[in-house]
Amino acid sequence: MKQFFLNSTFGLCAICFLIFLFSSCKEPDSIGMGVQPPGDKLNVVYTDTCTLVAYTVKDDTIRTDNAQYNLLGSNNDPIFGKNAASFYTQVMLSADNPVFGTAFAPPIFDSLILSLTYAGVSCIYGDTNSPMTVKVYQMTQSLYNDSAYFSNRDFLTTGVPLAVKTFVPHPRDSVIIGKDTLAPQLRIPLSQNVLNSFTSASATTIFANNTNFLQFFNGIYITAAPATGVGSIISFDLLNPQSEITLYYHTAVDTTSFSFVMDNGDADRVNHFNHTKYYYANSYLRSELTRDSIKNGNKVLYMQSMAGLRVRIEYPYIKNLVKKGKIAINKAQLVIPVDDSTDISLPSYAPPNELVLVEESGGLDRFLIDQSEGTSYYGGIYNASTKSYTFNIALYLQRVLDGVEPNLGLYLEVWTADRPSTPNRVVLKGPKRHNSNLSLNITYTKLH
Repeated sequence: MKQFFLNSTFGLCAICFLIFLFSSCKEPDSIGMGVQPPGDKLNVVYTDTCTLVAYTVKDDTIRTDNAQYNLLGSNNDPIFGKNAASFYTQVMLSADNPVFGTAFAPPIFDSLILSLTYAGVSCIYGDTNSPMTVKVYQMTQSLYNDSAYFSNRDFLTTGVPLAVKTFVPHPRDSVIIGKDTLAPQLRIPLSQNVLNSFTSASATTIFANNTNFLQFFNGIYITAAPATGVGSIISFDLLNPQSEITLYYHTAVDTTSFSFVMDNGDADRVNHFNHTKYYYANSYLRSELTRDSIKNGNKVLYMQSMAGLRVRIEYPYIKNLVKKGKIAINKAQLVIPVDDSTDISLPSYAPPNELVLVEESGGLDRFLIDQSEGTSYYGGIYNASTKSYTFNIALYLQRVLDGVEPNLGLYLEVWTADRPSTPNRVVLKGPKRHNSNLSLNITYTKLH
């Protein structure tokens, strides 16, 4: 146990440096202070020996409708096993009652192209050079914009795909179509059958408005075939105006197109995630998800987004700090080191940029009061130089010690501003790791 005492008369004094192998969060001893005059005893104390119990647990399903980005792909992670992401989305008319050609220049419909815009240059998680095979299906079940949908929700689709395409992602490369330069995107030609279906509908009231159109075409489901190699998961921006289904046609006098859009405010989108219950994860991770989770988790912890894994953190003896009287917490830093013996140096498995601590009560996650103070105070951002995350939870712990908050423990999650859009994962050091372990470092003032 480390103790630092500040003397109000003589400044900072190094009275003693003692290390105790205590396993609980004890109120630091006053050894060495008895030789000082009573008026010189300083009451500011530092401790880093609070007992922490931490272990990995499976995350619950998360709400994924209308997320910022939609995830697609399949990967074989050397630690976390097989993971997959797919999504459902509605498409809508960009205008009611579109007119295709004239009686004197009837339209000839050429192709129907699905375009999915990449969500930036860092949108790929996994092997950026790994080919991916995607399949597009027509939905036979409706989505409703006013409904909540979760990450394990399946919807009915047609048995025959509208398209199948194998590609290597190129999120940096613009696409040239005629004289137009488009944002980097995946372009998938849809089948002749669906083109014929749209062609037949174009001359009816089906294209009169979106109410009619959605009864005719519920939407599409886009999924990836299981990766044969490492594979990857890609973030697409369906709210980009260039994410659409484009109907290309020409007449005797012109060549043009009509768009079916996904960025319409009424269009619904749903992410679907699958981790195959971690059957294919490494043996140590699998053992954490069994009865050995608490024992193993004290050494190594696993976190994954996409409704994957989160970490449970408990501090059962925290109230030992107030056994001898009230204290005021000046700082309480929860330091969470990344396990640098894993493959975090690989760009394909970069740690999440940000984590969050939540308290679960009544089945609902609740942010800590410290988070309202802003990131500069609260923390949670990955520090690449120290390979760690640090949180200041002084306000929250003070409420626990004062009896205002119950001691419910915390959950650590990959949960940024838009949790369903993040495909990252990370391995962390537990509280019983020999070097740079998970720790709670508290500086406080005695009030008695």
